[in-house]
Amino acid sequence: MRVSSIANLLSGQLPASHFSAEIAEELAVHSRALAKHGASAPVVVAEDMDMVLDRPGLSTLCRLFASGQLSAAELAYTADALQLAERVVFSDPSVTDDLAECTDPEINGPLSIDRALEIAGNGAAA
Repeated sequence: MRVSSIANLLSGQLPASHFSAEIAEELAVHSRALAKHGASAPVVVAEDMDMVLDRPGLSTLCRLFASGQLSAAELAYTADALQLAERVVFSDPSVTDDLAECTDPEINGPLSIDRALEIAGNGAAA
C-alpha cells in the first residue's frame, strides 16, 4: 500500500473501489496470515510521500467503512499501514487513539458502524 494512495483516497482523487482493488492482493496475504494462529501478518507500506493524518482524514476513512465502500478488513489494514509508516504523522493524540480502534478486530474487537460514525463525528466535539 502506498501512502500516496491513502492520501488520494482521503482527498477523493482515488475512488474507494480503485483503492480496494489496489490493495486486494496484499490484503489477501495479510488476511491469510491473520487466520493462522501465532503467525505474523505482513503489512506492506510504500512510503512514497509524507502525510499528516488529521481528524477530517480519519473521518473520511470511517465514513467509507460505514457506507460499505471499505470493508472492515480494508479499514483495519489501512489503519495498520498508517500506524507503521514512519512518514505519516498524526495531527492530534485523539486521532492516534481513534485510529487504533480501527485496526485488527481480533485485537480491538469488531468496529461497529455506529462507533465508526461516532469517530467520524468526533471532530466537532474535540
